[in-house]
Amino acid sequence: MNTRIIGFLVAGLLASAPVLAVDSVKIGYVDVRAVVLESKAGQQHKAAMEKFVKDKQAALRKDEEKLKALQQSLEKEILTLTEAQKQDKQRSFQEKVQTFQKSAQDAEREVRQKDAEYTNKAIEEVRKLITEVAKAEKVGLVLGKTEMSVLYAEEGMDLTAMVIKKYDSLPAAKK
Repeated sequence: MNTRIIGFLVAGLLASAPVLAVDSVKIGYVDVRAVVLESKAGQQHKAAMEKFVKDKQAALRKDEEKLKALQQSLEKEILTLTEAQKQDKQRSFQEKVQTFQKSAQDAEREVRQKDAEYTNKAIEEVRKLITEVAKAEKVGLVLGKTEMSVLYAEEGMDLTAMVIKKYDSLPAAKK
């Protein structure tokens, strides 16, 4: 019986040893989203994306105006056309409308793809920088700051500003 009690005590001490060692580990967190969006590269990407979207919208607006003008012309002509001509013109107009809709969908897909490519590349680079900052600051554990993973953290544990600073200092070619 005594050996069982001693066994439980030893097992309890061994189980608590890692917990004692964890007390000395420095923990930090990084808001990766903030790094990606608030860094110089993030701001440049945002400006480039806004210009890209405006250019796409302008081209689509031009095509839409042409469609509206074509529709108005078709409505004026419809009274003077034969039934076969009406159907032919309406079919042609519908094809142009479908082409326009496909162009709009392609433009939207292209915007999403371009943004996703930047984000994926930036996150990959930021993760490397987080490792560098964590090692430099002797942080043993770095968490991602999201609503789900960090509910509370002391002010000094946030490494986000250091990672942004390091990311901003990279040459533009690496980003």
